[in-house]
Amino acid sequence: MDKNKANGFMIDLSTPPKTMLTMQGQKTVYYAKLVESNQDEDEELELDFVFHSSDHLRYENGRRVSGPHGGAPRAVKVEANISGNEGYTVTMFNTDGGQAVIQMAPKQMKLVGIDNEKIQLKGYGRDAMGASFADYGLTIYLDDGNIEKCILHMFDRNVDIEYLP
Repeated sequence: MDKNKANGFMIDLSTPPKTMLTMQGQKTVYYAKLVESNQDEDEELELDFVFHSSDHLRYENGRRVSGPHGGAPRAVKVEANISGNEGYTVTMFNTDGGQAVIQMAPKQMKLVGIDNEKIQLKGYGRDAMGASFADYGLTIYLDDGNIEKCILHMFDRNVDIEYLP
């Protein structure tokens, strides 16, 4: 563990995700690969994935207020910034009924932290209406290189939505 302390992980796009049947239904498992710390600080981590969630938990002021819901499928999409700026675009979809409907409009975010267990993104800039993207963040939790869960942070409301596999 000490030898990997300065390293991080990124989603491995060369390995296709695996679909598994679990007690909670069908799950998609993504793979990650080790990123050596000698990477340029200015070099961007390549994140481009969709995390399919079977359910979610809602926390307000650190206290769980709802969920699990017995199946509330969502999708978390992270991709290169669609505006051409640095960083990434994060979009949330409601996939209930097999159709993807945007639940949270795209937010631009920058990488603010990475280690063996998580990747942290934080919004920056403003949308066309002047609303701050800095009110949002996303933490991607990794377990043995696989995405374990994602947590959407709404800092201005002190709300976290934990998207489960």
